[in-house]
Amino acid sequence: MNDKPSVVFLIPFASRTVKAKWEIACVQLQQTLKSIQNSTSGNYCVVVAGHEAPDFDVSLDSRFIYLPLNHPIPIHANLNSALRLDKLTKIAAAWNHAKSTWNPNYVMKLDADDFISSRLVGWLDTEGGEAGYLIRHGWLWHSGARYLIQRTENLDRVCGSCLIIRSDFADKQGPFLTSCEGVSFDEASARFAASDHYSLVPGSGISTLLLNDTHQRYAAQFAYLGHKLSSLPFGAVVYRVGNSDSLRMTEWWGRGAQTLRMLLGRIRRTRLITSRLRREFMLE
Repeated sequence: MNDKPSVVFLIPFASRTVKAKWEIACVQLQQTLKSIQNSTSGNYCVVVAGHEAPDFDVSLDSRFIYLPLNHPIPIHANLNSALRLDKLTKIAAAWNHAKSTWNPNYVMKLDADDFISSRLVGWLDTEGGEAGYLIRHGWLWHSGARYLIQRTENLDRVCGSCLIIRSDFADKQGPFLTSCEGVSFDEASARFAASDHYSLVPGSGISTLLLNDTHQRYAAQFAYLGHKLSSLPFGAVVYRVGNSDSLRMTEWWGRGAQTLRMLLGRIRRTRLITSRLRREFMLE
């Protein structure tokens, strides 16, 4: 690994106290780490931050660090907001550790059950240079499915593991916190947030580019700072769906009533899991 790695992956790991199935959470985290270790370029580093260490050794080699934390889980009237604030606290601690230890070129938040492409780090080695990259193209995979996977061109609408930020932009601030992080809006702002999922919401709280969980609004956040958010030109993330205790409520076939058009769209995007795709993401 170079003295200044291309990217650090920050992985917040939820506490045992909020995980319904701790053993499964540990297995899925291990799969996520294996997908990173499968990268064709070794020019990366990883910080996993959590209250309790998982049931395996995170330190696969010197690039992987487990960062133990003991902060109280935030209290909030909305449970999902409390868990998101806990997640952001862990990301902040992991980022501070990564900056002081490695000073990487880029930073990516990665959920503890998703997978990255083996090509991602190498692409950043040779092609990276923009202020940030949005990962729009990717895959939705029902955990454990052996044969079928769903292609998506809108990964950022459903998955938080969709943004790569150049390090000198990660700490830039703006009105980026919304109700998903627990901010209370007045009636007008709440209506705006419900009708427009991609713009900045009037009345939003102040945070950095890195420390918010409003992934559908990332392009607007970069625009606020005077920069266009570029798009990664290939599918770089597999988003695992179907976890009963995940913060992300998207399920394999969606939620609520489904129209015929929606069903046909899902069928059209469904693909066989090829051996090449399985190797690229280390799907198990």
